[in-house]
Amino acid sequence: MSSICERASKSQVCAESTLILHFLCTGMQTQGSLPLLLKTTLDEYHTKASLEYTEVTFDFGTQKKLNQWRAKAKKLGAKLGASDFKRKIIFVTVHSEVTRGDLFSGKDEKGGDVAMRVEEFMSCLFSPPLEEVMYTSTLFMLTCGPLVSFQESFTSMQQSIRHLQPEYTIAFTALNFINAVLKPFLVSYGVQVLIEGHALGDVLQDLLNVSLGLRMHSDVILFHVAGLISSKAPFLLRRASLATTPLVTGYRYSWYHSHQRPWGNSLPIGCKKCAAICPWGRSKLDPQPDQPKARVTKCQSKGCNFEVRTQPLPHEYQVLRGDETSGWLKYVICAAEPL
Repeated sequence: MSSICERASKSQVCAESTLILHFLCTGMQTQGSLPLLLKTTLDEYHTKASLEYTEVTFDFGTQKKLNQWRAKAKKLGAKLGASDFKRKIIFVTVHSEVTRGDLFSGKDEKGGDVAMRVEEFMSCLFSPPLEEVMYTSTLFMLTCGPLVSFQESFTSMQQSIRHLQPEYTIAFTALNFINAVLKPFLVSYGVQVLIEGHALGDVLQDLLNVSLGLRMHSDVILFHVAGLISSKAPFLLRRASLATTPLVTGYRYSWYHSHQRPWGNSLPIGCKKCAAICPWGRSKLDPQPDQPKARVTKCQSKGCNFEVRTQPLPHEYQVLRGDETSGWLKYVICAAEPL
């Protein structure tokens, strides 16, 4: 008995010089760190010289601490800027204030928490020359949903993106965001984007599809700045070097399910009328809608028939390879605008 075995004589991976930079607000735990998980995913494809991992704890809750941070940022920015990293992945792990979406910058003189407006926070965190490291990077904002749920903080984050110009920015809408649900997403990101070399925007749906825990937990916000150049030109002169004006576009990815999450809106775990647990049937088109695409879901408990109505967000959207039961919705929440 004989057989033939075929195998590839060689394979090719993208092993460009890569920086993983993790900013961590003082007092937050690092156990189970997502940036470290990404580093572990990439380790076997890199040498020590081609993969840089840096974790920095920040605290600029007072003017004195802010001055110290700016001095530290100056040294760190000069060190990192000396290396021409082709890939830069930046994580910011921080708490967000639940009534405004402001971000916590550290502790005051008495040990109390200090929060700052998003744009001010980002400007302080990425003090020159650290702002140059941000250019054409991918930024993960590991914080809770108030950052993008309040219009003022959302707009402030947009302004920071316009100034710092990361190529991609990813944030999450969950009120109490749990980092652990992002592990499959991040490992797949490391493989498909950083090793295989695909553009994040081209494979984002694949990353979402393997992130089963993320589906019911949070929507995903993605900002993409198209048209940036990889340049060592001084930060303030880069715009003049561009042949076309960069455009920033904002998207929201929301998972829908006919029984659990119609139009991406999670149904209550219990009926508000009869208190039955998970009683919901399949959602259907609302026969008397205020909105043409509204859906209605009824409680299936005997004699109840309590109804919950849902509708899509008031933005342009498309269904990404979904079916009648479940799939991902892609909303355009900010149309393409020049920087």
